[in-house]
Amino acid sequence: MVDSVALTLALRYLRKRRRKFAAFITWVSVGGLSLGVLVLTVVLSVMNGFDAELKTRILGTVPHILLPDRDVAEDGMVELRRNPEVISVDDFFTGAGMVTQAGSVYPVSVYGISAGDGGLAQLSAHMIAGDLSGLIAGRRNLVMGAPLANLLGLIPGDSLALVLSEPTASGLNPQLLRFQLSGMFELSAELDYSLVVIATDDLPGPADRFGTRGVRVELSNPLLAAGVAAQLAQQHPDWEIVSWADSYGELFQAVRLEKALMFLILLLVVAVAAFNIISGQMMIVTDKKSDIAILRTIGASATVIQRAFLLQGLAVSTLGILFGLLGGVVAASWISELVLLMKDWFGFGLLDGTFFVEVPSKIEASDLLLIGLMSWSLCLLSAWLPARRAARLNPIEGLHS
Repeated sequence: MVDSVALTLALRYLRKRRRKFAAFITWVSVGGLSLGVLVLTVVLSVMNGFDAELKTRILGTVPHILLPDRDVAEDGMVELRRNPEVISVDDFFTGAGMVTQAGSVYPVSVYGISAGDGGLAQLSAHMIAGDLSGLIAGRRNLVMGAPLANLLGLIPGDSLALVLSEPTASGLNPQLLRFQLSGMFELSAELDYSLVVIATDDLPGPADRFGTRGVRVELSNPLLAAGVAAQLAQQHPDWEIVSWADSYGELFQAVRLEKALMFLILLLVVAVAAFNIISGQMMIVTDKKSDIAILRTIGASATVIQRAFLLQGLAVSTLGILFGLLGGVVAASWISELVLLMKDWFGFGLLDGTFFVEVPSKIEASDLLLIGLMSWSLCLLSAWLPARRAARLNPIEGLHS
């Protein structure tokens, strides 16, 4: 329980100070602390937003789990569908190729589906022309990203060539296949420029001549793919199992690493602001030297003096942290509008040249709690040092000052 005498002294010292400059230094430090916490909150929220957007757009399109062995028995397919985490199980083809039109050539990943959307729910939701149901065997239809189609000068109904390579004993044997553009999607991600989708049965001969044909497993939560893949590998050691983490895990790991580094860098800014509180508190201790001496003379212990100045320092620090968190939450919630405002003022956009049309933001309570605790811990250390000095002051020197 907080000492009532120490609390009364702390509140008194907050309200009344003889030296205005000491109060000015303290409140400037609190302002710097609030600004540092605000920036840290906004940056982490924006990075959370980009991470969530990447996961939604990429993991909604790529196979969550792929079984390259296309000879999985029917009872194995039934077992997969019974898994509570599994949404759909479909035949699937993936390979590498090139699309060419009027002399322009672009490398792409080729997805082949058997019928309908094949579980590509995210892709279906972002179709801006046509749909995946048009990928019917025999029609030679193809779906690609709208940005890639614009680069090639294509519109739905146009013809284009897809080049696939077949490995042979003497090297790669390219196969030129003619397709018609039947639909376009726009995920606002890299896949807009690097992915085409066709009907697997439109490939000449066995599809595994040109890539990998297997079983695509879509999960309700793509983040559980590694665990589900490990479970399947344990149950069926003869199956070859590949999850999205094998292809894109390093990308999201890099995002998490970047977030951690940004947190540490910006935490240093908060630390500088927190330690600036020491100077203001030290000036207050000097200002109250005679008061401390009188209190010690009438029986106040060094512990009471230390607690009083510690509470006073923590009070102003907590106020700065709370204002910073509140301002950070507001700024993160309106970050897209703020970026547009900056574009109007300065004439350039922060998102120019990227796949995003607005700045995503995702405020997480765990981040706010971590920022608050780390900042408060730094402020606790900053407030403790001047409080310790106040408790060690010699009353005799104070009475003569």
